[in-house]
Amino acid sequence: MLPEFKIKKYIQELCRPWKLITLLMAVTYYIGGAYYYQCPTWDVPISIIMSFLTYLFAPWTVDSIFYLIKFKPKNWILKICLCLIVVYSVASGSYELYNYWNLGYWPPPTYWVNLYYSTLIFFAAGMLWRFKGSFRELIKDVYDDFRKKVEFLKRPHF
Repeated sequence: MLPEFKIKKYIQELCRPWKLITLLMAVTYYIGGAYYYQCPTWDVPISIIMSFLTYLFAPWTVDSIFYLIKFKPKNWILKICLCLIVVYSVASGSYELYNYWNLGYWPPPTYWVNLYYSTLIFFAAGMLWRFKGSFRELIKDVYDDFRKKVEFLKRPHF
């Protein structure tokens, strides 16, 4: 059992303006990096492919992993493994397939570096984009949590 998934609601969440703006910022950043670093395995098409795949799959995957760890339904470890296959497919599999098609050999020379950084970015993006609400609500929640932590730290702890 995974968390309830309704495609229409999921698409509505992905279409929130703040999420689309952050996606556009990410794509712009990666395209800029492709031009700046001139890495043979990092170009404009792979920047776009990986950004959009991350946008589509990261929120659901991270949400599912949180759900599985919290509720531990039957076969939860197997289901986490399935989620990790999604992570690998997006964060590295798409990169590998694209570069095999583009360069003609596998693995690309930057395989391990890409696997490490793309996986971290996938989880970070998933944690950000899994938030269900407006940008104003996100900022309010972050501020409230920060304020609670500061108040906790101010109390004497003996």
